[in-house]
Amino acid sequence: MGEVYKAHDTKLNRDVAIKILSDDLADAAARRRFQREAQTASSLNHPHIVTVHDVGEHDGRQYLVTEFIDGGTLTDWACLEKRSWRQIVELLVGVADGLATAHAAGILHRDIKPENILVTGTGYAKLADFGLAKLNEGVLDDSNGATVTIQTRPGIVVGTIPYMSPEQASGRPSDARSDVFSFGVVLYELLAGRRPFIAANDLATLNAIVNDAPLPLDSSVPSGLRNAVEKMLEKDPANRYQSVRDLVVDLRRMLRTSIDDAAPASLRTRRTLTPVLVASALVTAAGVAWILLRPSAAPATAPTSRPQYIQLTSFASDAAVQPSLSGDGRFLTYIRGDSTFVARGEVYVQLLPNGDPVALTHDGKQKMSPAFSPDSTHVAYTLLTGSEDWNIWSVPVLGGQPREWLTNTEGLTWIHPTGSQSQILFSELTGQGIQMAVSTATEGRLNARRVYTPSLPNGMAHRSSLSPDGRSVLVVEMLGAWQPCRLVPFDGSGKGRVVGPPSAPCTDAAWSPDGAWMYVAANAGDGYHIWRQKYPDGRPEQVTNGATEEQGLAFAPDGRSFVTSIGIDQNTVWLHDAHGDRQITSQGYAYQPTLSPDAKRVYYLLRSGITTRTWVSGELWVSDLDTGQRQRLVPDFLIEQYSLSPDGTLVAFKPISNEEPASIWVAAVDGSSPPRRLPGMVAHQAMFGPDGRLFVLVDDGHLYRLNADGGGREKVIDDRISVVYGISPDGKWAAAWSSGTSVLFYPLGGGEPIELCPACGTIGAENRGITPPVVSWSRNGKYMYLHSAPTTRATFAIPLAPGQDLPSLPKGGVRTIDDVAALPGAKKLPQLRAFPGDDPSVYTFVRPTSQRNIYRVPVS
Repeated sequence: MGEVYKAHDTKLNRDVAIKILSDDLADAAARRRFQREAQTASSLNHPHIVTVHDVGEHDGRQYLVTEFIDGGTLTDWACLEKRSWRQIVELLVGVADGLATAHAAGILHRDIKPENILVTGTGYAKLADFGLAKLNEGVLDDSNGATVTIQTRPGIVVGTIPYMSPEQASGRPSDARSDVFSFGVVLYELLAGRRPFIAANDLATLNAIVNDAPLPLDSSVPSGLRNAVEKMLEKDPANRYQSVRDLVVDLRRMLRTSIDDAAPASLRTRRTLTPVLVASALVTAAGVAWILLRPSAAPATAPTSRPQYIQLTSFASDAAVQPSLSGDGRFLTYIRGDSTFVARGEVYVQLLPNGDPVALTHDGKQKMSPAFSPDSTHVAYTLLTGSEDWNIWSVPVLGGQPREWLTNTEGLTWIHPTGSQSQILFSELTGQGIQMAVSTATEGRLNARRVYTPSLPNGMAHRSSLSPDGRSVLVVEMLGAWQPCRLVPFDGSGKGRVVGPPSAPCTDAAWSPDGAWMYVAANAGDGYHIWRQKYPDGRPEQVTNGATEEQGLAFAPDGRSFVTSIGIDQNTVWLHDAHGDRQITSQGYAYQPTLSPDAKRVYYLLRSGITTRTWVSGELWVSDLDTGQRQRLVPDFLIEQYSLSPDGTLVAFKPISNEEPASIWVAAVDGSSPPRRLPGMVAHQAMFGPDGRLFVLVDDGHLYRLNADGGGREKVIDDRISVVYGISPDGKWAAAWSSGTSVLFYPLGGGEPIELCPACGTIGAENRGITPPVVSWSRNGKYMYLHSAPTTRATFAIPLAPGQDLPSLPKGGVRTIDDVAALPGAKKLPQLRAFPGDDPSVYTFVRPTSQRNIYRVPVS
């Protein structure tokens, strides 16, 4: 279908592959199919699927930019040397897992063959070329799903005959089981050294696929694997594996057969045990195994076998995040939840390499940073119950009731500095606003001292990791958004310096066990990946890459591997009206939706991959609800925050810029005039008032009102505030978050503020932009909307009496979700994250998804 070139991306300093559509196939059908390849491939995010970086057109020819795979095809890999069945299955099980992810997204590949499986120079396989992919619904297929073969020109069938399924070969409709058959052909060919169906010509080969049985694999292939291949190659789809996910489970079971056969019976039968008995059996077996098989304390060296990511968890529709290993490396703990930072979910534990996951908590609350105690009998974790309420809880690994251990503490780990007793390293609020410092103390919190305090009062040091020699600490820091990681002295003698890729936000940090390397999870332009840097002053080098992201870091005690959470976060915007729910966006990460004043258009931001030290960085788009047409507005800007004027003709926005101070711009929605910058303001937020004037929150924390052209500036709130949530329809009140966690109604004509809630101030979580403002108003003044936060979330519509901007609030404000529900006429909207307009029955909402699993990554 085209030519492929190796190229170099000078901006991000990486090699890429550029696929250009052939001139011979540049007709409309081929162009549609090429565009479909870009769409389907870019929507799939998996470490075993080739990453798509960009798509476009140049001189009338379409092109596709992907990651560059430096090894060759699966055929090249097989020809280099004779491969054992275990090497073959180890390589291909990841590809099967990637294919299962594609199927879960409704996408069939339909052209699985060795040439479409690429292998890196380090022996890591990736599935490529979705040029024949078809959505299960058939909406993108030229034939509208009526047939499984596509003809681009008369007499030319797009596809590879020797790898077709019987239903493909005979022109019958196909589903995911067709890909199962093709995958079986590839696996058979590698195991046997020949294809299962060979004939004199293409027609005879098609006949053999439909009617003939392949020769049996020889006895050098284990019987279980022979049976699996036979099952994949069944003529009748009903007799094959019904999903690739089932196949992946069987292949992984075969790879660990030798381990399972040698394991105690209590482990081989663990699936029949209750969770508490499972945990007990795991601890007992782990203790024996540790005595017999405990790793040496030798420094990290390169693995002797080919590097291969090993999947440790297998959650199909949610996420395993924030992994941590026990001191002996036999146990894994993590949070099964919705965020790589503060996750609403449960703490899990499992025995490695093959143990079942066991939930240790069952409360559904927000948690972060699980860590094993030195004796591996307990897991400590942070429980968040308010913006200033971070506490450490502990739960037994064998199962039992969690208990609160330390207050005003988060991100705890145990440390063993040279010449001292066991101590803890943790973060704590300093009492200066939301500032959070790193401290150390004994387990009873005696002899506490500060290790590192951020320079600014809103700086928060959330995670820390002590070097093996006890001299330095890696600190993960937030200042409104993630900052680069920092290396500071453990004795507290200085602020240290930035480490990792320059200017890259950093979420996690760890040390190699020998102390030679610093590892960080940082975003240098193409998502969060693992980087490392020689201690103390080496140059950063990238360890992982791809369309998926890697966050969370914990090293195995032998230093030969680390565990990390690999996956992707996505978000779609929807509309709810009298006709039900309608999806507005389908790809990428869309957020901050806004209904136009006439409710005929939806505005939203679409996350950009360009690195900035902010969580919200996107392109501004608008979608017409009648026609479905989409258009990007102000294309020269990436935007952090925006606001529509009351008549829907203007948009005020704060663009992202790493080179100049933050500023506010105003643009015409229809593009009739160029965007203009408001002069003389370093600002963080802008919001239109009901009369078309702007309210701008400037850098010093004060709120100003001014004309849309920047004139007529006046300060309207003397207090320093962090966030403005909304302006009342008559322009008399501003809802804002000031100090602490209180949200207040400030009278813009002067006077004392009124407290809405004492502990609900928030600017959103790590993926902010999907959370509605804590308080807002309908433009017609009939409703006030409250989104309770941060511990119990729901969106309520509160009717307002004519002439009133505020509801009747209880003394001291609303403290719980029950207080909000008790307000006169309060109605809870069906969607958790609803962004209403004038009518609470018509609103936009977002549906975030996070699909992540824990992998073991070898270190070379």
